[in-house]
Amino acid sequence: MLNNIFLVSLTMSAVIVLLLIISPFLHKRYSAKWCYIVWLVLALRLVFPWRFELPQAPVHLPSPSDQTIILKQDGMPGLIMGDSHLEKGDNPFAPVSASSPSASSAAVNESASAGYIPVINLQELLLVVWALGAMSFFLFHIISYIKFRRKTKPYCRETDRTVLDSVLNSMKIKSRPQLFRCSKIASPMLTGFFQAAILLPDVDYTWEELSVVLQHEVIHYKRGDIWYKLLLLTANSVHWFNPFVYFMIKAANRDLEYSCDDIVVRNSDLNFRKEYSLTILKSMQNSRTTTLHI
Repeated sequence: MLNNIFLVSLTMSAVIVLLLIISPFLHKRYSAKWCYIVWLVLALRLVFPWRFELPQAPVHLPSPSDQTIILKQDGMPGLIMGDSHLEKGDNPFAPVSASSPSASSAAVNESASAGYIPVINLQELLLVVWALGAMSFFLFHIISYIKFRRKTKPYCRETDRTVLDSVLNSMKIKSRPQLFRCSKIASPMLTGFFQAAILLPDVDYTWEELSVVLQHEVIHYKRGDIWYKLLLLTANSVHWFNPFVYFMIKAANRDLEYSCDDIVVRNSDLNFRKEYSLTILKSMQNSRTTTLHI
């Protein structure tokens, strides 16, 4: 398993570096949606580092054993394995083991009674270090997310849903995420995996500004981007030792937002695009990037 992880991490590093180098060209020629999909595919490959091998051959040829056939003085064949061989009159085709199972067990018991310390090879040690690093990285961000939810919950209060319901109806979305005002956040965000909620800061938005902000968050909700971010976090946890994966996660989060912006302003005139840009800049003032919030 660990060999597969290191191999996939190495090969994906080359792909990540190439994509980061040509990303300016990709953004000019293709929409951010395609970069969003490319990072998704790479994240899935990083999370599932299995090697794809050809099926095994239907015929297997056994490898030659350590047995040696010799001719004794009487001309009868004998089998030798280690220091033992067949005597005259024995079955010449029955292999003779150098040590019996009981002898092996006795040797193990003798070693254990002698107080020998079990030896851990390098691969086992690396596996332990990798597992501790992956679990620590993942749990750190999950615990931070839980602490954030608990910290902000007392400061969240329900607010008017008129604009949100209008946006949901215009986008033909039947499910209804919760909507709160929260004095502990600096920018709008979507949070919650199974019970989604849109959190708005205590900022005085006009109707048009609030509609633009909610369109942005509703697109994240519609696409399930909170799960997309969880996938990125998982990929980063599995490859916590690879610095190129951190660059990939940063680029993926950036293109996640760009692709959402492209959807909002698609088929819109210049005035709406300008208003949208100003509203997003207003919303992002004093904001803080978090791992599992959008």
